[in-house]
Amino acid sequence: MTMNLHCVRIKWLNIIALGLLCPASGQARPPESPSPSVDWTAVHHLTIRGIQHLYNLEVDVAMRSFDSVSQMAPGDPRGPFFQSIVHFYLYTLNRDEKELVTFFEESEKVINVCEELLDQNDRDAQTKFYLGGIYGYRGLAFQASGSLLKAARDGRKGYLLLEEAVTENPKLYDAHMGFGLFRYLIAKVPRSMKWILTMLGVDGDLEGGLRSLQLAAKKGVYTRTEAKLYLSQFLFSEGRQDSALTYLNELRTEYPENTLFVVLYSAWQHRLRNYDEALTAARVAIDLNSRKTVHYGEELAYSTLGSIYFTLNEFQNARTHFISYLQKARNTENIPNLTNYRAGLACEIAGDRTTAVEFYRRMKEPDAQTRAWDALNYRRGKELLTRPLTEAEILLVKGGNEASQHKFDRAIAMYNAGLLKSGNNPDFQVRALYGIQQSQFDEDSLNDAIGTSHRLLAMNSSEPALKPVNETWIIPHAWFKLGQTYSKLGKNTEARSAFEKVDDYDDYEFQERLERQVEEEMKRLDSIK
Repeated sequence: MTMNLHCVRIKWLNIIALGLLCPASGQARPPESPSPSVDWTAVHHLTIRGIQHLYNLEVDVAMRSFDSVSQMAPGDPRGPFFQSIVHFYLYTLNRDEKELVTFFEESEKVINVCEELLDQNDRDAQTKFYLGGIYGYRGLAFQASGSLLKAARDGRKGYLLLEEAVTENPKLYDAHMGFGLFRYLIAKVPRSMKWILTMLGVDGDLEGGLRSLQLAAKKGVYTRTEAKLYLSQFLFSEGRQDSALTYLNELRTEYPENTLFVVLYSAWQHRLRNYDEALTAARVAIDLNSRKTVHYGEELAYSTLGSIYFTLNEFQNARTHFISYLQKARNTENIPNLTNYRAGLACEIAGDRTTAVEFYRRMKEPDAQTRAWDALNYRRGKELLTRPLTEAEILLVKGGNEASQHKFDRAIAMYNAGLLKSGNNPDFQVRALYGIQQSQFDEDSLNDAIGTSHRLLAMNSSEPALKPVNETWIIPHAWFKLGQTYSKLGKNTEARSAFEKVDDYDDYEFQERLERQVEEEMKRLDSIK
């Protein structure tokens, strides 16, 4: 049963298919069931068909299947369990608060059914499996609605129940879905959230979590698809793209009508810089939805297209698709800040300041401690509400996009042009120089990167040091990049000195992450003999 510990607010995944975390179930109820007259094989097969309908985004048909399961097997948890999960999925897809309320109401019914069965047999592993699963989904639902403590509470309950279930029945391979998910996500908890580990009383295990997910993907009955989905996303985030795509392509083949899988594939091809493939996949998702009565993930396809065109510096196309995304989004209050920010930039660069301002206004203040990039985008978006983009900023945006495409010479040219247009604005100056420094480092022009570092950090220079007002995070990051540059050249003493300079700075964006990176680099230097 899925143990959704997204309740720790790990946002590094950008899981497009959030609404399809795949329900899980146990085997058909054994003969010692209190209702021996029930055709459990039929119940089992109908449950599978319902899951298949759900994965093909035929939500109404899936719900009717689960309703029938409840009628065929009253007193069994699987019917009410899957009925409640459908409402959870609908909430994660469109953020309709009514679906969230209904999910919690239906989940209470599942809990009651399971507790009644456990009163009769407290060693009923299958029932613990369902009970642990519903608490896991409640944990994710509480997290999504901002109730972190409740999310952690129910998440822990779910995990412990799964642990009991698999101890009592080691052949419940589906339970490894929950173990794997829990262990992996806990291993990825940021430092600022470590208190949650004490509260949960468990440790993370990244590789162990992946192994458990692989076991569920191979031997699970109903969690097999879910395990593949999580595995694909986790492996992709760990840099194991080939394995990730293998799992995702299996899902796309098995569920060709699932537009969310197609959009996820498009987003990954975008990140892999396979832009033609990414564009093709996003258009396929839109075409699939156009042939359906109910559209799921259509707005995400338009958002993905907008992001791809944005990266390609095709701002007019980006503007068109971002506007379509806004028009089709079922709940515009939940549009991510990054999307609003990019959409605003695309509109403004395309000459539509009015729509750009509309997107900037939609941005919401995030938790800067755990969502640093979100906070930075929010800050910059708020700045652009008070004034239009400058020529320098447009060049910096274009330079960043060229760098993301690994067109470093073009990026450096854009950054240099932006630097010339920066005037006396220290924020624009450090953004331009930092972009140049990063691009030179990434293309292995290391001596040039050192020269740019000296210029950015006013080292051995008679010119005064740059003192950014808003972009203060760039200076300590530039010291870190200089340390990496020296390290790459084998100049470990100089590298260590540069890393140590980071400690001179405090109260800036991305500070926790940068200090952790410095710590890792210093440990690596210490290990060199």
